[in-house]
Amino acid sequence: MRVSTILALCLALGAATAQRARKPADVQILETKAVREGANISLDGKVRVIGEKSLRGLVIIFDFRSPEKQIVTSQSAIIDEDTLVAGREGVFHSEMADSARAVRYTVRAFDMHDRELRVANPGPYPVE
Repeated sequence: MRVSTILALCLALGAATAQRARKPADVQILETKAVREGANISLDGKVRVIGEKSLRGLVIIFDFRSPEKQIVTSQSAIIDEDTLVAGREGVFHSEMADSARAVRYTVRAFDMHDRELRVANPGPYPVE
C-alpha cells in the first residue's frame, strides 16, 4: 500500500515537472487552408507571433505528407523580412505544383537566421 502511494506521488511530481519545463510557442497558426486547383495546390492562412521575443523575419515551411505520413514535398513562404513583435499577425498566400500523394500537411516556422521556432497548432491539416 505504501509503495503504491509513493510511486503515485513520484509519477505526479514527474509529470508536473515535465509540464513546467515545456517552453511556450513562438508562433501560432490562426488559420490555414490548402486547396487543389487544377495542377496546383493553393495555400492561404494567417499566423500570429505569440512569443516573448521579437523575431527577425518569419519563414513558414509546409511539409506535405502522404497517406503513410511520410513527407513527399515541402513548400516555404516568407511572411515578413522585418522584425516582428509579439502580437503581430501575418498572412501567407502560396502556390505550388500539385503532388498527387499529398493528403495532409504540417507547419514549421523559422526566423531569417534559420533558428527553428516553436509552433502552436502545427497540424496536420487536410489538403482539400
